[in-house]
Amino acid sequence: MNLNKRYFRSIRSNASFYVSSTVLTITTIFLFFIMNISGQSIQEFGESFFDTQKVEDANFTTYLPISEDEIATLEEDFGLELEAQYYSNVETGDSTVRVFKKTEQINLYQVTEGEDVTEDDEVIISEGYAVFNQVAIGDEIKIGEKTYQVVGFFQRPDYLYMLQNETDAYKNVTTFFLAYVTDEEFERLESTNSIYLVRYGKDNQDDFRKEINDKYYMRSYLSASENMRIDMVPMQAEMFIVMSYIILAVMPLIVVVLVSIVISRKVKSEQKMIGTLTALGYKKGQLMLHYAGFAMLPGLFGGILAVVLSAIFAQPFGEVGLQDYEPMRIQCRVDPLAAVIAIVVPTLMYVLAAMRSVNKLLKKDTVLLLSGNSDQDKKGYKHLLKKSKVSFKLKYALRSLIGNPSRSFVVFLGIFLGNYIALLGYSLLDTMEYTKQNMVDEMGSYEYQYVLNELIVDNTYGGETVVMSAVENEKGEQISLIGTSKDNPYLDLRDKEGTQVDIETGYYITNVIATLKGIEKGDEIILKNPLTLEEYRITVAGIIDNDMQNAIFTSKEKATKMLGIDAETSNVIMSDVSLDIPEEKIIQTIKKSNAKEQFQNMSNMMDVMIGFVIALGALICVASIYVAVNMLVTENRSNISMLKVLGYDDRKINRIVLSVNHILVPIGIGVSIPLVFGSANWFMAWLAEFIGVLPQAYIAPKSFVYTIILTCASYFGSLMLLRRKVSKVDMVESLKDNRE
Repeated sequence: MNLNKRYFRSIRSNASFYVSSTVLTITTIFLFFIMNISGQSIQEFGESFFDTQKVEDANFTTYLPISEDEIATLEEDFGLELEAQYYSNVETGDSTVRVFKKTEQINLYQVTEGEDVTEDDEVIISEGYAVFNQVAIGDEIKIGEKTYQVVGFFQRPDYLYMLQNETDAYKNVTTFFLAYVTDEEFERLESTNSIYLVRYGKDNQDDFRKEINDKYYMRSYLSASENMRIDMVPMQAEMFIVMSYIILAVMPLIVVVLVSIVISRKVKSEQKMIGTLTALGYKKGQLMLHYAGFAMLPGLFGGILAVVLSAIFAQPFGEVGLQDYEPMRIQCRVDPLAAVIAIVVPTLMYVLAAMRSVNKLLKKDTVLLLSGNSDQDKKGYKHLLKKSKVSFKLKYALRSLIGNPSRSFVVFLGIFLGNYIALLGYSLLDTMEYTKQNMVDEMGSYEYQYVLNELIVDNTYGGETVVMSAVENEKGEQISLIGTSKDNPYLDLRDKEGTQVDIETGYYITNVIATLKGIEKGDEIILKNPLTLEEYRITVAGIIDNDMQNAIFTSKEKATKMLGIDAETSNVIMSDVSLDIPEEKIIQTIKKSNAKEQFQNMSNMMDVMIGFVIALGALICVASIYVAVNMLVTENRSNISMLKVLGYDDRKINRIVLSVNHILVPIGIGVSIPLVFGSANWFMAWLAEFIGVLPQAYIAPKSFVYTIILTCASYFGSLMLLRRKVSKVDMVESLKDNRE
């Protein structure tokens, strides 16, 4: 007897199982590839672009200017590249234009479309803004009081992630863009600012920073690793790659377990055939390999098809993850190692499940296998509720559920996964909306925050003055130090219990820092002045209920002492109305309304990916339930046949047989809800490492409704597909089963 001849017959007779299992495998592997392709593409592009365009290692500002001759001397003394970057922020209507003067060594821009400027009435602008606002080459655009012709688009390595201010949580391509004009035209602009860019060549950064501070009085310092405009690229690439393997380790493997259970039951359903083959002299190893071949098919074909389809659609898959950046010209592809893993993991799991099932069956007595009674010791469930007067339909359902726990688990897992994936997608969107509407106000009641380029003693502009500067922890990570008076009308600083804190008594960290760094009240932490590099030890006096700022609050006196400046000076003004401050005195203006807009933009950018994930969740739900209920119908063919013999029509039989798992729908949905909250909070805590904000997981009531409707539609849709399967069962089937 040639066992190989059974493959084609088995595939043909179990086509629905193989198709649905293969679809299930493909669907879950798609989740892996969406993240993996995006991450690999961003990483490769970022590394190449940063290298060719000479991205900075750090930027800094000083109170005293550094001349060209002094820059040359510093370059020679410290073995580095140093260059001044001149720019001007020009307010035009509702938009802010940051016009740069060309640099020669560091942060070189690349014209991505069109041509560079050659005439004084020409301009090139950042491509993200042009795409979003549908600006075409040849269009005219107004900057300040002058109109220019757009001759090209460009990208800069330090603005791939387009933050208007370094403290922003999300990019802005709606009301902010970059521009280059000719050097002659730039000289005509008013209110120009300068910043120094550096690329280190030796391990002498601290010596260089001390030299700059001693001679030129450093005002600010920001390393590339702390600059979100730069660091967001490698960080998000790493995040996507790590997430992809987490997905591969969790989601597909859960589905692999699900399909493996089905395969195990299908092997068990062939116990008579296995008993016959054993009686004919086939060895255990031969039978295990034979059934491993059946199990291998959905994993192998599903994995290969998923890889092929992912390779075909690699570009749109990869571009889903590029929404946060300036338009990257990336050739997305499937990583060969990831492709091998995606094929091997599910296939191996399916094969092992089948071999385990065959091995377990072959430990039974061959006579029991031939009679189909290898599980006769587990028939007690058939007498469940034997003397009860409950309806036959309820008895049948309970006996089916309890007597077939693995099959019931498959249905439960399908409902759970479908609802979990869809609800998690909705929760991420709801969290962004909730943060925008409610949490942004935790920053304070001010609307404007003006960061000045000088220290002031007497405030003649209005509003409330504070001291604000970045400090570094032991790892070199930057934290905002905010010194203010206890009666600041724009700040209501309270702890988790709602008690107002007394900043005069010590240093208070926000909940963002406490959560991300694992710091508690009473802990001692080391902070470093990024300008002088002096270290200070402080004790945390308490934790402020603020999830929106990565900051330490204290009194002006304590803050100025740490920063090494006069106690009467300030560098930031808060106000609830716009103030008339000369533009040349402002480094940046932070508007609270911009923070809300950033979260809205973040939500908009997530829509496409979340929508795709929700669709996959529905597909997983349909496929897994179809597999499980198809198995239920197949294993109950004799019972269905007997019901037909007893005069039940197809509609009544459907209500009896296909309604068995209805109770699992609310259970699966209910179990998924707390896990969604837990997963969303974990994801937001992880995301906080990148954006410096800790959104609290939130799910809107309408999202619960949408998800329940989607899950129920998927469940009952699967049952509708299987109704014809019940109708095809012949009455003769019941006469074939003589096991009892």
